[in-house]
Amino acid sequence: MNRRDFLQSLSVLPFLHLFSTTNSVASEANNIVVLVELKGGNDSLNTLIPYQDPAYYQLRPQLAIRQQQVLNLGDSMGMHPAMQALMQLWNNKEMAWIQGIGVPGQEQARSHFTSIHHWETASLDPNADQGWVSQVFRHFSSNAGLQGIVLGDELGPLLGTNFNAINLHDPDEFVHYLDKLRSTVRSSVDNSNPMLLHILDVQQKLLAAGAQISRQLQTNQGIKQQFPAGDFGASLASVARMIISDFQMPVYKLSLGNFDTHVSQPALHQRLLKELATGLAAFSQVMREHHKWEQVVVLTYSEFGRRAAENRSMGTDHGSAAAHLAIGGKVRGGFYGQHPDLLALNAGDIKYHVDFRSVYASLVQRWWHQPSLWDVTDIPFIA
Repeated sequence: MNRRDFLQSLSVLPFLHLFSTTNSVASEANNIVVLVELKGGNDSLNTLIPYQDPAYYQLRPQLAIRQQQVLNLGDSMGMHPAMQALMQLWNNKEMAWIQGIGVPGQEQARSHFTSIHHWETASLDPNADQGWVSQVFRHFSSNAGLQGIVLGDELGPLLGTNFNAINLHDPDEFVHYLDKLRSTVRSSVDNSNPMLLHILDVQQKLLAAGAQISRQLQTNQGIKQQFPAGDFGASLASVARMIISDFQMPVYKLSLGNFDTHVSQPALHQRLLKELATGLAAFSQVMREHHKWEQVVVLTYSEFGRRAAENRSMGTDHGSAAAHLAIGGKVRGGFYGQHPDLLALNAGDIKYHVDFRSVYASLVQRWWHQPSLWDVTDIPFIA
C-alpha cells in the first residue's frame, strides 16, 4: 500500500463515529434534510411559470414556455414540462413552492461568489466563515460523531469548526480504501514502538467500522438501479442508501449544475430540470418504499435567480429573487410567498418578498426543533 492510499484511508476516520450509541445529534435531530444546490443560478421564472401572465411572454418572446406545454399547478402557475416526474408529488400535496426568495441588497451584488456565500452562511457579512447548518448545531459537542455528508467537493452550509462533516463522491470509496488498508495488517508487531501500536489500533478500528458499513451498504446495493444515469442520480442513490442504512445524519448536501444559462438556455435548462425532477422522483419513491419518506425534507437552493427579460443570446442574466421547491412526506404542499409581479420589477429584477433566512428558520424550528438564529418569520411549509 503506497503513502497516498494510506493517507486517503486516514481521511475517512470521521466514519468511526457513525455507529456510536451516544450520537447526540442523531437523538436530538433525527429528521433529515437533503440540500440540493442548483449551481450557477437557476432561472426560476422558466421553472415555476406564470403562464397566464401576458407580461411573461412580452419579456421572453423567445424563451417563454408556451401555455400548452406548461404543467398546470393551478392558481395560474405551472412547471416546466421537463419536470413531469414531480407532478405526482404535487398532486399528493407533498411538494411546496416557495416564491420570491431573495437576499437583501442582492440587486447590487450579483456575483456568483458573493451570492452563494450569503446562502451558505445565512449572513450578509462577507467575512462570515461558518455555514448556516454548522451554526445551528454549534451547541453539540464536536465529539458527537459525523453530522453531515456532502456528495461533492464543497461543504458550503456544512462548513464549520464545530460541525463534523465530510466530502465524498461515493460511500463505497470508504470500503474500497479499507480493503487496501486490510492488506497491511501484521500478525505481530514491535510492542516497544507506541506510535506503530497506535497506528495499528486505528487500523483495526477502521477495518471493524468498514466491515459494518460494507454489510449495511451491500444490503441496499440494488437501489442504484432505480435512479437515472449521471452524477446527480448517482449522488441521490448514495444519499438514499445511507439514509435507509440508518447512518443517522441530520443533513446531506449534493449539487446539480451548471444553471448559469447566459447563452442558448432552452436545451440546457430542459436537460437539467429533467435530471432534477427524475432524480428527486426516484429518491422519493425509494424513501417511501423503505418507510423513510416522512423523515426527509429535500430543499433546493441557488445563489440567485435570473433577470425577468431574456437577453440577446437566447439566455438570461444574473438576477435576484427566485422560487425554490421542497418535497417530503411531512411537507405541506402548495404555494408560499407571492407570485411574481412582472409589471412591478426592480431594475429588471423580480422583487423579493421572502428573506432567504426564513426558509432556513422553517427547517430549524419546524423540522429540527431548534431555536432560530435569525430574526425572520418562518414559513409553514413543514407540518
